[in-house]
Amino acid sequence: MRNKSDKPRLIATGSVILKCVDGHWSDGDGLTPPPEMLAVATTIGLQCWSDKELLDEIVERPGEKLPNVDDLNKQIPRNEWRPGLDGQPRPPWQLNWVIYLIDLESATKYTFLNSTTGAKIAVTRLADKMKTMRILRGAGVRPLVKLDSRPMKTSYGQKMRPEFTVIDWRDFGEASGGLLPGGGTPTLEYHGKNKGLEARQDAQANNLSHKKELNARKKPGKPVKPVSVSEEIDDGLPGDLAPPADNIMGAG
Repeated sequence: MRNKSDKPRLIATGSVILKCVDGHWSDGDGLTPPPEMLAVATTIGLQCWSDKELLDEIVERPGEKLPNVDDLNKQIPRNEWRPGLDGQPRPPWQLNWVIYLIDLESATKYTFLNSTTGAKIAVTRLADKMKTMRILRGAGVRPLVKLDSRPMKTSYGQKMRPEFTVIDWRDFGEASGGLLPGGGTPTLEYHGKNKGLEARQDAQANNLSHKKELNARKKPGKPVKPVSVSEEIDDGLPGDLAPPADNIMGAG
C-alpha cells in the first residue's frame, strides 16, 4: 500500500494557505497576505474530511477525469457525515477549486482552495482568462493578480466572494514551468536592476510617472502585448476561441 505522503497533494509543498471569508483575505496564520501576487496555475481536486481531519484526497491529472463526488459520498453512510456550518450533515467528499500563487517580493508560495460557489466562480473566471491569454500569447504567460472580492447573492443574503483581479500579464517563456501541488516553483527570470541602483533610483523618483516606470522595471518576466479588438471579437482568435461568423455575440 502506497504511503499517504507519496500521493499528489492539492496543497503545494511548502506553501501557505490562503483564506477569504466575507471578502476578507488572510493566510493560515491569520495574517494579511500580500495584495498582489503571480498566479501560476489552477486546478480542481477532491478531499474527504471527518472531524477536521483530512482522510483522503484525489488530485486532477491531465487526461483523467475525477471520480463523481456524489458517487463517492454515497459510499459513506449518512450517519457518519458531520454537521456543516448550517447544522445539516455535510458530505465528507468535497470538490475543491484551487489556485497556486507566488509573492514576488518574498518568493513565498500560496495555495487557495475551497469548495464554495464563490471559490468556484473566482477560480474558473481566472482559469478561463489564463487559458485564453496563453492561446493568444503563449504557454509561458501568467497574470499578476490582486486579491479582491465581489458581491454575490446567496440563500443567506448578499455575501462577498473572493475574486482574482488581473492587473498585468507577464511572459516567462520556457522558464515558466509551473507550481504543481507536489513540487517546485517555476524559474522566474528577473528583469530588474541591482538593489543598490534601484534604491538610488527610487530616491530620485519625485514624480508619479517616474515611479510607475521604476515599478514596471521591477516586474519579473517580459511584458505581454495587450489583446486587440480584432482578437476579442473576430478572426484574430484561434479556431477554438473564435465565435461563429453569423453570431458574434453568441446570443441565443
